[in-house]
Amino acid sequence: MEIEKDAVTTIFKQGIKIHVIFLLSLFVIAIVITLQSPDPEQVMPKAILVYLLMVACVYSGRWLGKQFPWKKSWLFLILIFCFLTCFFSVAGIFGMAYFLGYKDGADVSALVVITTLLVMLHVFAGTIITVIRMLTRQQIKESRILQYQAETELNLLTSKLSPHFLFNTLNNMYGLSREDPARVPELLLKLSDLLSYTLYSSDGPFVKLKEEVDCIKNFVALEKIRIGDRLALDVHIGGYNPSINIAPMVLIVFVENAFKHAKNTVRGSIQITLKLWADADFVYFELENTSGVQSAVFDNRPSGMGLVTTIKRLDLLYNDAYQLNHGTKDSRYVVKLKIPVHAAH
Repeated sequence: MEIEKDAVTTIFKQGIKIHVIFLLSLFVIAIVITLQSPDPEQVMPKAILVYLLMVACVYSGRWLGKQFPWKKSWLFLILIFCFLTCFFSVAGIFGMAYFLGYKDGADVSALVVITTLLVMLHVFAGTIITVIRMLTRQQIKESRILQYQAETELNLLTSKLSPHFLFNTLNNMYGLSREDPARVPELLLKLSDLLSYTLYSSDGPFVKLKEEVDCIKNFVALEKIRIGDRLALDVHIGGYNPSINIAPMVLIVFVENAFKHAKNTVRGSIQITLKLWADADFVYFELENTSGVQSAVFDNRPSGMGLVTTIKRLDLLYNDAYQLNHGTKDSRYVVKLKIPVHAAH
């Protein structure tokens, strides 16, 4: 998968830079210590030995760390760690004893303890560095894969949602064209604006709140033409920052569903109440219609994909940061939606 390949390539390139910086840093430290000593010629071999021993221990530890995912036996890892510690400790002790001029019978206990501790520390450090790097690389892979899957699912849900919305609007146009053809031109102008929004403005994960509000206004105007005097509409759109971002085709779905099901009210007027406002933290949206029972039934039908996919999109984009309550209350279908402003970037 390309996502995994990019992640590995990036980490590999960064890893080479880190290795070069690490080796150069150790080398510079060895040179500085050598030059600052009273007798550089005597210190130089010891410094080179310590430098090579540290590098060998660290990279041996890195090799050991790479065995961690493959070797489930802790005994194997412990034995290899002990072997590496003993090997490099013996090499370091004999090398330092030679350069320091230790003779037979000399007390080398302090040298043994110090060398062994340094070897263990560097082997362990190399192992830990590798394990952390591998875990980080795995997390990057998983996060990018999850992001890719979320974007793919979001695109699929959006592509299902927009045709559903347009399908219902075209059905309304067809019915009106047979009952009152004179109203069709005005309805086509409104539909043009809706098409522009659904085809262009909703391509990204977020749009400006003003665009969604304008879409709602166009849709409401379209429905007023279709329904006529039977519509008792109460719309309250309060103040809001036009630059606020929101997921596209979210609010309009609830509005579209309200009109779709309220039209099934044969007797009396069609009553729909819509409220929208925003503050610095949240966008608030409330909606009520007079056919709650029918709306609830519609949600379970195959054709009612709009509300289902909208909730899935909200889950993908806002996780648990949004609040949605919808259902029947006193023979009315009520929707209350609260969307965080700062989560939409």
